[in-house]
Amino acid sequence: MARFSLQPLLEHTQHRMEAAERLLRMLKRKQDEARRQLEQLHQFQGEYQTRLKQATASGMSIQQLREYQGFLAKLQGAIQHQQQEVRLAEQRWAAAHKQWLEQRQKVKAYETLAARHQAQEIRRQEKREQKLSDERATRRLAPSQSDDEELA
Repeated sequence: MARFSLQPLLEHTQHRMEAAERLLRMLKRKQDEARRQLEQLHQFQGEYQTRLKQATASGMSIQQLREYQGFLAKLQGAIQHQQQEVRLAEQRWAAAHKQWLEQRQKVKAYETLAARHQAQEIRRQEKREQKLSDERATRRLAPSQSDDEELA
């Protein structure tokens, strides 16, 4: 059977698609981690605001109030920074997903060509086998026909 001439390209695109899959999985883990960190920051912010309410209800000094507010402001800045990290992680994942889709599409195209090539090769082989079978049958019949002619 003849070798599929585009086999090296098929293998190359398969390797590139596998690399794109690995990158996609890694970026998904980073995206999930960024979201978890953001969730933790929101949770911590909620807990700290609850503590502030409890502290103000029981009374606190102006200095303590400023410290709470200053910390909450820093926490809000960290949340905004983490929200940006989440957005960047999502953008990176989306770009990597697009690359993976493109690679997968190329692999599928080469696989389709490979399947067509294989089907064509099978048809050629079947034709060769049929031709050989026909030739054998003709050779078997040829001597008996000449024997029949001699008897007549």
